[in-house]
Amino acid sequence: MSLFQLELRLMFRERAVLALLALFVLSLGYGIANGLELAERQRKEADALIIESSQFNKQVRDALERQALDPRQAMGSGHLALLPPPGFAVLSGGQADLLPSHERIILWRTEDPSEGKIGLANPTQLLTGRFDLAFVLIWLFPLFLLALIYDLCAGDRESGTLRLALSRGIGAWKLLGVRVLARGTPMTALALGAVLFAALLGGEGLSLPVWIATGVVLAYGLFWCAVALLSNCFTRTAAAAATVAGAAWVIFVMVIPTLLNVVVESAHPMPSRAELVAKLREASGDAERRSNELINTFYKDHPELAPPGMQADMLQRRLAVQEEIGRAMDPIYKEFDTELADQQQVVERWRFASPAIAAYEALSDLAGTGYWRHRAFRDQVAAFKDAVFEFYSPKFHKRQPLVKADIPMLPSFAFREEESAAVQGRTLSAMAGILALALLCLAPCALRLSRGASGKLVS
Repeated sequence: MSLFQLELRLMFRERAVLALLALFVLSLGYGIANGLELAERQRKEADALIIESSQFNKQVRDALERQALDPRQAMGSGHLALLPPPGFAVLSGGQADLLPSHERIILWRTEDPSEGKIGLANPTQLLTGRFDLAFVLIWLFPLFLLALIYDLCAGDRESGTLRLALSRGIGAWKLLGVRVLARGTPMTALALGAVLFAALLGGEGLSLPVWIATGVVLAYGLFWCAVALLSNCFTRTAAAAATVAGAAWVIFVMVIPTLLNVVVESAHPMPSRAELVAKLREASGDAERRSNELINTFYKDHPELAPPGMQADMLQRRLAVQEEIGRAMDPIYKEFDTELADQQQVVERWRFASPAIAAYEALSDLAGTGYWRHRAFRDQVAAFKDAVFEFYSPKFHKRQPLVKADIPMLPSFAFREEESAAVQGRTLSAMAGILALALLCLAPCALRLSRGASGKLVS
């Protein structure tokens, strides 16, 4: 313990250390502030949508209590499908800036993939990502940590004090272990404290996902401590140790994620979005030209929906056209979904090639802004679209109004969250994988610092 306290005192005597800690605190604070701003904006948007939808639905129900309604009046601007704001959004913005958090489901409007569904945002920010707490923890935390612990013994080896310290009976493992613990503790404590503080400010409290998030951050910090220890065991100078540690940061945080992204896009390329828009317009134009043929074919296939006299009005014709467009576009939409799912599977399979990928995926998952939650939302919206169509389409075709008995059957959307066990399983496996990588870095250090080989450390 005296060696630990001595190392702390020596470290805090350096003004550069205090400056680094202060700068890290400012970075964490800025990241938390951005996360709080995003979470508050999401909450306000969701509250406004819920209030608007609730008021309209109440008006429809009150009107149906008194009289029958045309289905178009009951549908209004569309049924709202809303992804509730995540409780821990302050931790990571994830895909919230890129993917829509709500949709309005309506029968006679074909979904246009070129139609913007999110608010205007700076394209550069969308490309580089939001400066949130997860960004600070994944990108900046290792840099600040390595700045404190990169020189565990290389500098002492150059000055000759390492041989003197080992000659006093202090084992190499104990010396380096205490040093890395003492130098890494302040920065790691700030990172863990920031996660807990963000959870309290964001209203999440000290729930199980918050504690798992701290475990992921701690494992991530231990990995970089192991990298620093490895670089000190096999380099001769402090400059060389700093170079090796910096190169490791570049490789694990920048190079491997970039290469994985290139591999994923090459192995599972997404279909051209311009081609999707062109095919949608082509299918729409073809269906409009064949509208009379389509409406007759539809009623032949669904005679129970045919109106009296088989005189289709414009709305019924439009529904038939929409169904034809949907059949033409379904294979293309499925191709998009398939390629996106395959890309994510590759990322899941190779995320442990870089602890930065594994840690970021885990933090986004715990924050509720990751891929899997948005995927569940898209799947549930697709099922809700089918439910809306099945409810309204027969009434439009038969020209039946909505009546009081239809009130309990009016379509409504309620998002079902993924099982917590699935989220915890993915994040705990990420934490275990990061710890395994840390142990892999420590294995060569164990050989280097063993009793028989410890003399090589000072030679």
